[in-house]
Amino acid sequence: MNEAEIHERIVKIQSLTIDSNNSHTLDTERRTNLHMFVMRANDNDVQKFSGNATHSDHFKLLERDGDSFLVGARNIVYNISLVTLDENKRLEWYSNPEDIRLCRVKGKSADDCQNYVRVLAKTSDSDILVCGTNSFKPRCRHYMQTLGGYEMAKEVSGEGLCPYDPHHNSTAVFAEANLYVATVAQFSGADPLIYREPLRTEQFNPKHLNAPSFVSSLHHEDHVFFFFRETAVEYINCGKKVYSRVARVCTKDKGGPHKFKKHWTSFLKARLNCSIPGDFPFYFNEILIESLKIAIIITESTTGIVEGVYNGKSLKIIYGVFTTPPNSVGVSAVCAFRMQDIYEVFNGPFKGQENPDSNWLAVQSSKVPEPRPGQCVNDSRLLPETTLNFLKDHALMDLAVPSFWKSPVVIVTSMKYRFTQIAVDPQLETVSGKNYDVLFIATDDGRVIKAINSASCAMKGHHNHNQVVPVIIEDITVFPQKTAITNLMVYRTYYEAKLVVVSENEIKSIPLFKCESRADTCGKCVALQDPYCAWDIADQRCTSSRKRYWNRENFVQNIEDGWDPKCPDGRPFSHKNEGVIPPQTEQHTHTNTKGGTVNINENNVDNSNKEVAKTSQIYSGETFAFAVVTSVVTSLVVGFIFGYIFSRRCHKDDPSVCSPYDDPTTFLDNHRQIPPDNYAALGQGPNNKPINLVLNVPPKNGKNANSSADNKPIQKVKKIYL
Repeated sequence: MNEAEIHERIVKIQSLTIDSNNSHTLDTERRTNLHMFVMRANDNDVQKFSGNATHSDHFKLLERDGDSFLVGARNIVYNISLVTLDENKRLEWYSNPEDIRLCRVKGKSADDCQNYVRVLAKTSDSDILVCGTNSFKPRCRHYMQTLGGYEMAKEVSGEGLCPYDPHHNSTAVFAEANLYVATVAQFSGADPLIYREPLRTEQFNPKHLNAPSFVSSLHHEDHVFFFFRETAVEYINCGKKVYSRVARVCTKDKGGPHKFKKHWTSFLKARLNCSIPGDFPFYFNEILIESLKIAIIITESTTGIVEGVYNGKSLKIIYGVFTTPPNSVGVSAVCAFRMQDIYEVFNGPFKGQENPDSNWLAVQSSKVPEPRPGQCVNDSRLLPETTLNFLKDHALMDLAVPSFWKSPVVIVTSMKYRFTQIAVDPQLETVSGKNYDVLFIATDDGRVIKAINSASCAMKGHHNHNQVVPVIIEDITVFPQKTAITNLMVYRTYYEAKLVVVSENEIKSIPLFKCESRADTCGKCVALQDPYCAWDIADQRCTSSRKRYWNRENFVQNIEDGWDPKCPDGRPFSHKNEGVIPPQTEQHTHTNTKGGTVNINENNVDNSNKEVAKTSQIYSGETFAFAVVTSVVTSLVVGFIFGYIFSRRCHKDDPSVCSPYDDPTTFLDNHRQIPPDNYAALGQGPNNKPINLVLNVPPKNGKNANSSADNKPIQKVKKIYL
């Protein structure tokens, strides 16, 4: 099966899955017309920072610092201007020769025996905390910023704060004067942990952490949340599965009494459910991480908490990038999760196992001790041991966190690339007064996809309420092919609007929008469905001018429908074009879970920023059923007519056309005419040579091929006629 057939099958599966759920089926009178621009970033609009010219910097971490940002690299932390992308200053930290020598003695390569910065946190306006692998001997340093550089204040061991191996994934967040880290300890990396001095997850307990790959972390109210993927311990009796997780700990946690004094008393974890809905859901099990050397479907990246109005309600949500395992069909997705749903799952039932051979089931509420395990308390050191012993075997919640809108926001099927990172420009106001989140999704082949959910502001009663109608606005090539993007950052102020895009060897910034170059008419401008762009009626141009906020009558913009009657060249979807799909060559397939499929023709991507608009339609279940029934009935009628005509022509009186076996009487009469004594003649050919009655071939070497009848005449047999 080739790649195109795989893409087609995935799209059909998704379409059938969606149509099977009547509550999510699109109105038959409404079609989603998606417009997308495939382009390369214009060099005139791109700013670049290349770092070290002699070797790869392994750019990865980003930390905002006013109008500049810090980026962790190999042996260096760069301070880079967000306005110009020029280097302001740098912090250099090389491993000492003795540490490098010991690292090489232990069998590590020269590249690995360097100091890779893996923790970078601003602890105050003037202080930063930096942790590096330091040639497989992790160390941490506190630096104070000076006018011309950085001055080291102190150095401590990085054990438990930073991984030994630069290829291991970790995440850290500084909250309430403490550093919270999810990483791996020990030289072999066999001891994963979530750590805040002096507390950690229980060591070598697979029910807490089972071979995790950490993705991101964030602080919200009284908790710190960690996003990661791990081998599912609840599935271990049925094979191996990797699930995406979210875990949390309390910032007030002080450890427990006695033997629990160095262990979390509030650690809980739950599964993240990013899947295509239906009778047989298609799960995206892996959350993708910022290190692309370990990519499965699992969580790859998450945004911070986005607070906004969705479907008429004020909510807090998180966007995450998910993908399938590398040995399966390549599918990537973006899902959103409400913080409210996350908290509800952590307040729900626990999942447990009676014995190693039992199934994992929900724990009965009567077996949950009081006070409830995992809750934040004023002094965790006073908790009873029954509560803490319960947490040793029941850190997993029974319910999974459902995705917001009940389905992914964006789905892409491709064997050539996958999503890696995501950034969001939240709650961008439009001419109608509605706010939309603009998503920037990075791939492992150097591209950035700009997308929105055009139905995120639909009110109750609207046909799109609580549904996903994704719009892919742009697909921009930023880096050469097969260059993985490792991080993204949105930088938008009154004067600046750019996206910082990071790969291992280079950093670039591209504009968040280019309205005038994308459209030159009112209809085309509105069809972009880009929250940044509106048509200025007075100036007759597509613009991102802020005047659209206070002079709304003079601007035209329609994010939900992509057309507006105010535009002379703008019109709704015409049913005359229904079902017409232009011929295509090699494609990327972007699948809308509610709105359709967008095919990107790679042959139309060139350096001239040529516009490519591809549209396709998804038919409703009723239309599809009617077409199938009509086709079947028509086939039966046509088949009957042709069969009747053929049978009339094929009459028994016409021996030139019909077989003699059409008339059983003739068949029997012909057989009666063969004298019994002449049956042996049936075994002879036209030259009176014996013929094998089984193989119908002359004998070889004077013998018949039928070993049981070598050159012997056929014997008389008893004849029975019907």
